[in-house]
Amino acid sequence: MFWKRGVALISLFLLLATKTYAAADSGIVFHFGGNKVDPEIKVIEKNGHKFINFPFLNKYLHISADWNPERDNLFMKFGKYTINLFENSTRYVSNGRRKTLAAAPFEKDGELWIPVAFYRRLGLVVKSEDRLHLKMDWEDDYLVGVENASYEGRPAFVLVGSKPFKHKSFLLVDPNRLVLDLSGLKLHWAFDGVVDENNIVKKVRFSQSSGNDLRLVFDLYRLAGYKLISDPEQPNQLILVFNYFVESASLFQKDKERKVCIKLSAPAKYRVTSFEEPRRMVIDFEGATLSGKVEPLDGDGQWINSVRVSQFDPETVRVVFDLIGETPCFAIPAPDDPNQIEVRSVQKVTQVHWGQEEDGGRLVIESDGQLVESIRKVNKSFRFQVDLNYSRFTSGIEVPVIKSDQIKGLRLVQVNPELARIELDFNYYFGYTQELSKDRRRLTLHFKRSPIAGKTIVLDPGHGGVDMGACGRQGTREKDINLEVSMRLKDLLEEAGAKVVMTRTDDSFISLYERPYLANHLFCNLFISIHANNHTNFKINGIEVYHHSKRPDAKLLAEKVMEQLVAKTKLNSRGVKANDYCVTRETQMPSILVELGYLSNYKEESTLRNTEYRIKAAEAIFEGVMDFSRE
Repeated sequence: MFWKRGVALISLFLLLATKTYAAADSGIVFHFGGNKVDPEIKVIEKNGHKFINFPFLNKYLHISADWNPERDNLFMKFGKYTINLFENSTRYVSNGRRKTLAAAPFEKDGELWIPVAFYRRLGLVVKSEDRLHLKMDWEDDYLVGVENASYEGRPAFVLVGSKPFKHKSFLLVDPNRLVLDLSGLKLHWAFDGVVDENNIVKKVRFSQSSGNDLRLVFDLYRLAGYKLISDPEQPNQLILVFNYFVESASLFQKDKERKVCIKLSAPAKYRVTSFEEPRRMVIDFEGATLSGKVEPLDGDGQWINSVRVSQFDPETVRVVFDLIGETPCFAIPAPDDPNQIEVRSVQKVTQVHWGQEEDGGRLVIESDGQLVESIRKVNKSFRFQVDLNYSRFTSGIEVPVIKSDQIKGLRLVQVNPELARIELDFNYYFGYTQELSKDRRRLTLHFKRSPIAGKTIVLDPGHGGVDMGACGRQGTREKDINLEVSMRLKDLLEEAGAKVVMTRTDDSFISLYERPYLANHLFCNLFISIHANNHTNFKINGIEVYHHSKRPDAKLLAEKVMEQLVAKTKLNSRGVKANDYCVTRETQMPSILVELGYLSNYKEESTLRNTEYRIKAAEAIFEGVMDFSRE
């Protein structure tokens, strides 16, 4: 807003005061389990009691916890226990029973702080403490948790101990099970032993021997190989990963298309090796178990003679293709099934044609087999590429003639014997949608005509130079936010065919009346002024979009922009409002002033400082402009 500079001294005072208080809080050094904790874990002292922030529960104690700031409630699941803590209350509820703490949890600077006394009730002990130090650990050597996980798409479990531990493992049959012996650990008293099943493990059983020896038995639906992975950076954790299964191999033939489909139980990690004399291709599936016996598969007699599948070693399933002739052979993930690998030969692109439509154009690509496409727009250019992998253009294929204000050229390029590329050069680019036929042999790309092509839009990054606008308590300057978002918006608008004029492109001062004067002088189609907001009430937050009351078309533009900003940034909407700002009053075209958020709100300032937010804000304003222009 234009009155913001009046609070500069107050903001500076608050900034200094905040930094002083934070420095005092962050002086306590915290060690857990003999190691210094990560920087995000902090300890502060209040009224003679030490408090640890909320992330410690998840990251170090592996407790499932959910903090609801609106209800001032923290709910956690700790093994057999369900616990409710309440902000600013020494009372809490554990498995329905009311209990009391010496100090109450509280919220400060957007974080929840929990008293050390509560952590001690979870089985932690204070090893030592003074005014500047706190050292804590578990009271005994526990198995703290067994958590379901996924590793490269495969079923897995993470075992978490309160300290590093040794292990032994072995498989047994009739019934199928995996036994894992852990030395030096015992079950934590809150451990409930309930572990979710997956498609390999149906149950996990625990038994404690004398001393600290713990046995875990994983009852299996079917016998599978496994791997135990230790992480040097987290020596108290062990990852148990089960193999995925190679289920079957089958031959597919239709017209000139032929391929072998290898069905798996999870996404595969594999290595391909080719051999000559005799010519064959070998695929080694790593971390895989063969699902039963897979019989050799007869080929088509022209490309593949046979396919053989075997368990090469406990960790590897090997598939051998005995090949005929010189036809190239490739192994790729199936385009429509992540749990399938396809072995195929090169296919032919038979036709490429263009059709002009009222709202843009249509590029249609046809092939004699399934298309494996990769589509991209070349960065910072108006070139668009469609790569057709494992494909060749058929001999004598015609290059379509295009008559369009959107596209100025199309080329068919055979990059190498296995890659066919279609290149399009655009005058402007406004996205596309794609459509594949059911058999994936026809790819249709619909390119949209831009509703702002040829229009002139003036972007006005508010403030600049000696006028820095608002300043947040973290030192964020409004003029910098305004310029960055405006420059990102400029790129999007120009790419969509608009002519964009900036009231400033650097940190320079532009007087208030020069801005609308420039827009009127250029007879531009739209005027958009970008700002960040400020208020004496630091709790106020959200986005506002302003227009002048005498311009109903500007109100529609403001509504469209607000709708997109809220959808993309997830910030609060403070509404579309009419006001008598100079830049919206003096302009003679639809004009809006966008307030992206409140720098006076500490949390929202952090958001405005984020590059990702500024990108989303530019994209949202762009989409709002497009929605308005279509109407």
